Amino acid sequence: NGIRLLNGRSLLILTNDLKGLKLNEIELKESDLDEFAKDFVTKLSIPSVVGFNGSLGAGKTSIIKKIIYHLGIEDNVTSPTFNIVKNYLKEDLCIYHVDLYRLSSFQEFIDLDLPLFEEKTLFFVEWSNQLPDTNLNNWTIVDIDIIDDSTRMVRF
Repeated sequence: NGIRLLNGRSLLILTNDLKGLKLNEIELKESDLDEFAKDFVTKLSIPSVVGFNGSLGAGKTSIIKKIIYHLGIEDNVTSPTFNIVKNYLKEDLCIYHVDLYRLSSFQEFIDLDLPLFEEKTLFFVEWSNQLPDTNLNNWTIVDIDIIDDSTRMVRF
């Protein structure tokens, strides 16, 4: 357990060891989103796949937009709900933003033929809980719960 200062504010960070995995739990205020995303980017390894789960309106797209921005993408990042996949290029790094909300089966995900974990790729996948857990080996999973209109509990 510990306290971390983020943008001049204290955020409670609980760290638990769960089968060798580190679980961070952060109470995230909307005003701290930018700093959270900037910090999250520094911890990403390449290649990586990060799955995001949470109810409608929990902030999956908002967090991913900020992360992509801090990776150097200045395009207008929007949810790929209807496209399912959007990609962005920063030099030789290919960044994918995927939304699984409209997929109805694991086979539809396989049919997307995404280059998961290929060299110089980063994936941010909304609604990753639509996939069977057994297929999420090596993924970082971010769970988001709504506390109130401007506060979220983020676990990863």
